[in-house]
Amino acid sequence: MTPLTILLLGISLAVLLLGSYLWRLTSSRSIFLNTLFGSTCMLLAAYHAASHDKMEWAIMLPFFTTMLFGGRAIGTWWRSRKEADLRFPAQLLTGVAALSLTATISAYLAF
Repeated sequence: MTPLTILLLGISLAVLLLGSYLWRLTSSRSIFLNTLFGSTCMLLAAYHAASHDKMEWAIMLPFFTTMLFGGRAIGTWWRSRKEADLRFPAQLLTGVAALSLTATISAYLAF
């Protein structure tokens, strides 16, 4: 098992845990679905990185997760200007986007 695979598995678990916490904070069904999609993408990226089969997917899937959570974070930051209680969920979304961006860059540099 390569260090990239371990990194992708760890980030997949972090996305799942942080996304579940976000879902508990906001009770938003779309955040729950984004969390499941993002965690699954990270698991599939770890599989492709470990098997060395279709390695471009090991880069694209974390990128999809980054864009999904990054866009959601931008929208939540924008809304938090008027609703101050959305600041903490926006910070968590930004953290998940940063983790998945780390996975994307790591996968790109590994291949």
